[in-house]
Amino acid sequence: MPYQSHRITYKALEERVNRLANGLLAKGYKPGEHVAILAYNCVEYYEILFALAKAGMIATPVNFRFAGEEIAHIVNHSDSRLLFYEAPFRGAIRGIQSSLEKVGPRDYIVFGGEGDSGDMKYEELLAASSPDHPEIKVDEATTWYIGYTSGTTGRSKGAMRSHRANILLASNIRYLGEDDICLLIMPIFHSNSIWFGLTHVFMGATTVIYPSGGFNPREILEIIEREKVTFSSMVPTMYTLILQVPDKDKFDTRSLKTLLCSSAPLMTTTKKQILSFFSYAGLYEGYGATETGSVTTLQPKDQWRKTRCCGQAKPYVQIKILDEKGRECPPGQVGELFAITPGMFEGYYKQPEKNAEAFRGEYASVGDMGQMDEEGYYYIVDRKNDMIISGGENIYPTEIDDLLSKHPKILQVAVIGIPDEKWGEAVKAVVVKQPGSELTEGEVIAYCKQHLAGYKCPKSVDFWEALPLNPMGKILKRAIREKY
Repeated sequence: MPYQSHRITYKALEERVNRLANGLLAKGYKPGEHVAILAYNCVEYYEILFALAKAGMIATPVNFRFAGEEIAHIVNHSDSRLLFYEAPFRGAIRGIQSSLEKVGPRDYIVFGGEGDSGDMKYEELLAASSPDHPEIKVDEATTWYIGYTSGTTGRSKGAMRSHRANILLASNIRYLGEDDICLLIMPIFHSNSIWFGLTHVFMGATTVIYPSGGFNPREILEIIEREKVTFSSMVPTMYTLILQVPDKDKFDTRSLKTLLCSSAPLMTTTKKQILSFFSYAGLYEGYGATETGSVTTLQPKDQWRKTRCCGQAKPYVQIKILDEKGRECPPGQVGELFAITPGMFEGYYKQPEKNAEAFRGEYASVGDMGQMDEEGYYYIVDRKNDMIISGGENIYPTEIDDLLSKHPKILQVAVIGIPDEKWGEAVKAVVVKQPGSELTEGEVIAYCKQHLAGYKCPKSVDFWEALPLNPMGKILKRAIREKY
């Protein structure tokens, strides 16, 4: 597992994972308890995830881009009573400590630097613990982690994923082997990186962990050349930024055998550039979600034959396209995509009403609208609700609408996603000012940045005299989007 200058073998990783699991148990934390993690990409992140799995505890990875109140909500909603954090997040943790409901004053473990005097030190805990496998039996049906996934309305939903679901999902990835060198770029709080990190372990492949505090496309090319990377999974925006590096042709990327693009639609022009620049690599595209796991794959042989297609159902996956009355749609007809997969989640944590919306019998949906062609290939054509996907991040505009509606100078607001060549979609706020008020685009964006993660904040703001409404007085976002 190369990480910058730090390299660790799987044997050494196993020992450290055992030490951490035993250390947590010795401190009195019990199987079944919930543990939050706030960190950038690093080896310790995987150590924590695997140690919690061995100790029978339930992990809650937290999006490091979240603002303080968003972090507090996830920690509280997940009922976490212990919090691992990387040292750079010390200030953010101290800012919300008083609002955390179940994390006691000494229930913090810091790594990668110094924390406060009362916090447990990660390396000290490992040094004092046994390297033997912990004497804990973990049932495959129990939850390993709760992945908080951005929904289309309200706050994030916590998708519960069992040990069994993740093992089956990881073992269903067929294009990696022990000789692969895998560059892991996407944040580990994303299920994508949890799944691939687990797959690399199963396969005995080498994992190269890219620190996720930022994204430097030139640095990615340098790593591919230096480490002889054979595989990586990225979102479309990452590929776009790499393709914009002026002297990209000077880097030797011939080691790449396989690339995956997922988490957001891939524009055809970008796909052509990927296939041209990374000409030695086979490109796969995938569709899935934290809830369903991996659902479809478009293989390299179909890249030119199928346009804007997410591929065929993966092995052991069943898909239905259903209309509004729950009837199966024939090929070519758009409906809501439901699936049964080996890697299905168990449901949303403490949100039974969301489970009722997501499931039709054993089939689950995240609200994406799709269609199937005559050959059994699937296409995602729209989203059932108004969710925005920007740079691979899911953003639900209702949260931003709610925040901006509280601004004293705003009468009405509608937040939408508009096409953006770099990000796929960009967040735009369409605002009606209070009569007689003066308000600028900069003020609106600055207001959002005080309360929300940066990627959720509008990239632009337009001011309208009025917003289109239906007879019930509801804002017609569809009509607004049509203007753009």
